[in-house]
Amino acid sequence: MPFEPKTKEERVKDAVKVLLKLKEIGIPTSEPGYIETKKVLDEWIADGEAREVKIPFPRALRMAHMMLPRIAGREPQYVLKATEELKYKLRNQD
Repeated sequence: MPFEPKTKEERVKDAVKVLLKLKEIGIPTSEPGYIETKKVLDEWIADGEAREVKIPFPRALRMAHMMLPRIAGREPQYVLKATEELKYKLRNQD
């Protein structure tokens, strides 16, 4: 079947990749955005339902956009985007 759901094992592997990437870029595990990300990933691992979530990282002036797929063969997406506050600060830093 072309649209089989991800197995729990696949979801665990995907979740670990996301969390390791956050640590790799310097996000501490105590950061509220990291904790919220882990919570959402744990729920996704448990139920396997697709999700699209925004998670704030206020200290970094970023908003994470996370898309977790239900279908096997599709990768999760996790993008940290600059908030309007950061964009303003960058425009006016002179």
